[in-house]
Amino acid sequence: MRSTLVACLLVVACSRQEAPSAPPGPPAAMTPPPPPPPAAPTVRFVGRFDATDPNAVRFAWSGSAVVARFKGTGISARFIDENAKNVFQVLVDGEPKRIVKAEKGREIYPLVDQLPEGVHEIALYKRTEADVGEVTFLGFDAEGTLLPAPPAAERRMEFIGDSITAGYGNEGPGAVCTFNPNEQNEYLTYGAVAARALDAEHVTIAWSGKTIGQMTDFYERTLPARIDSKWDFKSFIPHVVVMNVGTNNLAVYDPGEEKWVRIYTALYNRIRAAYPEAFIICALGPMLTDVYPPGKQNLTIARRYMKATMAKIKASGETSFAFLEFPEQRHADGLGCGFHPSLKTHKLMADRVVALTRERLGW
Repeated sequence: MRSTLVACLLVVACSRQEAPSAPPGPPAAMTPPPPPPPAAPTVRFVGRFDATDPNAVRFAWSGSAVVARFKGTGISARFIDENAKNVFQVLVDGEPKRIVKAEKGREIYPLVDQLPEGVHEIALYKRTEADVGEVTFLGFDAEGTLLPAPPAAERRMEFIGDSITAGYGNEGPGAVCTFNPNEQNEYLTYGAVAARALDAEHVTIAWSGKTIGQMTDFYERTLPARIDSKWDFKSFIPHVVVMNVGTNNLAVYDPGEEKWVRIYTALYNRIRAAYPEAFIICALGPMLTDVYPPGKQNLTIARRYMKATMAKIKASGETSFAFLEFPEQRHADGLGCGFHPSLKTHKLMADRVVALTRERLGW
């Protein structure tokens, strides 16, 4: 440093024919440049994901989606499903393209190839419900370059329910088949169809066979099979919440009006505490009927219980809610496995949710 400085001073002195000035003091401390902004994430998670390990993100709820954008011609996903039973819908540029089924011991799954060179959006969408098992997402490998993930939609919805909301058997051949994960498709449930019609992202919290009380417990969890897996409700704040619970409460025995009102309002109040501004739809049906089991009058009973429940909610000062009774499903519209709603019935249910949401929120 000193030799360089002296040389420079000598050059100046020679050009001016002057004696060199005294050497300057030590240079002033320089302010370090600000750190560069963090790189935009290349993956966006839609739903409830446990990212405790950001390199191995776990999820289980149906309808959970991993979304990315890339510039190139193809892309693969890396994930682990230890049960090897989950089924995924692959979406390319917003369109369903292929089905991927998990395999034991496999980690790399090609999703799409031979695309036109350019920018594309990819989504890995879980069709199967939480009972089928957890998945660990490890990353995307693009034949090209991963880009910043696409932004989230402005509108958000959440659907809470049981087998109906999870899409149990909605792609099954008929009423008498039993559960098969290959015949369950949350992407075509009433919730998913309604959300797409309303240009909204959605989260599904649903598990087959669960009662209102059980779903109240599961509602708190990121990974539902883990009692210590707590969800941060600030991570996804929906504008609309649909509660379609209670069918299983009448499947075994009649809980009575007092208990029904108490457990239903407990779940409602938990939702309201999490989302003070949300519009909450309290739904009933469409599997409840007075025809079967004979003499039970389950639909009539459920209507009476829900009327009392809505009265209690209204008396508490609530205004941003509504009751929606889905029409009883018709055999002529087809039946899914276990007498569950068919794809046609799910579409009819979605139409009801869309109409009510547009009426109340102007969407």
